[in-house]
Amino acid sequence: MTFDALAMHAVVDEMRPTIEGGRVDSVFLVEDRRLAIEVYGGGRRSTLILSADPRDARFYVTGDRTHRGTDRVTPFLLLLRKYVRGSRIVALHQPRLERLLTIALRTHPNDDLPREVALVAEVMGRRSNLVLVDEDGSIMDALVRVPPSVNPSRPLLPHLRYTPPPAETKPDPDDPNLGGRLRMAAGDAASSAWRVVVDNVAGFSPLAAKEALARCDVHPAALAADVTNWDEVGDALSELAHSVRSGSWEPSIAWEGGSALAYAPYQLRQITGAEVRTYASMSEVVALAGGPAVRPPRFDRLKRPMQDALGARLDQSRRKRSSLERSLASADRADELRSAGEAILTNVSVIPADAASFEWEGRRIDLYPSLTAVENAQSYFRQYADARDAGKVVPPLLNEVEAELQYLDEMMLHVDLAEDERSLNALRRELEEAGHMKAARPKRNQSKATTAKRPGGPYRRLSIDGAEILVGSSAEGNATVTFRLAEPNDLWFHVRGAPGAHVLLRASGSTAPAAIETAAQLAAANSARRGDARVEVDYTLRKHVRKISGGAPGRVTFVHETTVRVEPIARGDAGAMRGSQVLTA
Repeated sequence: MTFDALAMHAVVDEMRPTIEGGRVDSVFLVEDRRLAIEVYGGGRRSTLILSADPRDARFYVTGDRTHRGTDRVTPFLLLLRKYVRGSRIVALHQPRLERLLTIALRTHPNDDLPREVALVAEVMGRRSNLVLVDEDGSIMDALVRVPPSVNPSRPLLPHLRYTPPPAETKPDPDDPNLGGRLRMAAGDAASSAWRVVVDNVAGFSPLAAKEALARCDVHPAALAADVTNWDEVGDALSELAHSVRSGSWEPSIAWEGGSALAYAPYQLRQITGAEVRTYASMSEVVALAGGPAVRPPRFDRLKRPMQDALGARLDQSRRKRSSLERSLASADRADELRSAGEAILTNVSVIPADAASFEWEGRRIDLYPSLTAVENAQSYFRQYADARDAGKVVPPLLNEVEAELQYLDEMMLHVDLAEDERSLNALRRELEEAGHMKAARPKRNQSKATTAKRPGGPYRRLSIDGAEILVGSSAEGNATVTFRLAEPNDLWFHVRGAPGAHVLLRASGSTAPAAIETAAQLAAANSARRGDARVEVDYTLRKHVRKISGGAPGRVTFVHETTVRVEPIARGDAGAMRGSQVLTA
């Protein structure tokens, strides 16, 4: 389905009467990359759905109440709750024929002075994203953070300056010389006519280009060299784009046997043999043809308790990390605290009672007026001792909590990715044994022999074009794949710098470049970066992978790696998943 620049313009035009000027009552995630904003405006309550899912990037407004598909709390969602919830939507802006929407908001965080922020929706296929931008133009956070290693020219990280995607430089469809430009481009091209239109006209998707050709009696699959009426095509393109200025749209869906073939903000004429229905609302069209507002979460009954438990543990560990980081920061002030205590003792006789501070050698030293000078000195010495000890005690504790966070992030990922009951039950058992969840049933006494025979973690075995690939489905599953099932010369894969599955390509099967690429794509698809357009994946021989001593299951170090950039394979792809089995060792 095509949610292109023209479809965006049609939805934005519909949004203005109800969304613009409205008050945001609620903000929540319905899926990892799908956001719902409940707005009261125009005398009614509406929900704006913003999807940055690379397979289904779009936005629309619905009057139906939206189901909360997940209760996960992310740093991005916390910022939205603080700055977007309770705000007033000041303006909506979409640059002409660009797939970019800026929602300007006036907010009063913490009942403070008014603050202008913007929520930017970049609806660009695999590069789709939502970005919260502060009034000074800096990025507060993004739904999907993009580091320089992924996009050196335009990283999207907190505190960096936000720059919009590069604007279209192709001719506007209202260009009076457009027909001649297309004729010249077609003369140098050996491609389809619709491709010439897409490459040479701003804001036109393949669907819109084929529509303009169909209105000029040119078959959508015609070669560019066979088209003789480019001037007419230019006029048809201008006619389709005219609605951007006039705001007059004819939303339609082409149906065949109960399935939507395509949708557009204009009357579809290019599709023959299908029933084309027109609708009053473009948002209704996008919701109907683009798929349900929220895909019902699979196995939600099994997943939700684990997600809740992991979310609580993650919050607890993040708070602990923040506390430790503050303690560690105080270690840098140890000498300063000691010298302050010594300065107070040196000047005990001259420091007035109830003094709030005093100057010593050009430095101001703060005091507690309710304490005597000696008591203030003792307070500084106690702070000095704590700061001095923090430099020794805190780093190991900080390493522990970082390892805990990595483990919890990885387990949350595996729960999100699990698509069968057996994997979810194994994940729950693993979390219970690690002490992160209470057992649903009291555990029976197990003998040491029974404990020793406990199976390894879950994993999947896939057969792809003669290659055997194993994919870990939990932290224990990763350890099982890497250290119990692998041979020294098997190839081991893991996404770079993010939680993900351990993927093993058997050396006994095919290790041709195509098999290596497929294994890397599977590692990308089974990682926290599965929604990115291109993902960096490291691979090396299994014999170069080592356990981290005392680390959580699946925590490893490795050397002699090769890094490849791949497109994540579509999860559930019938070809890629052939022969997939959920197993335990």
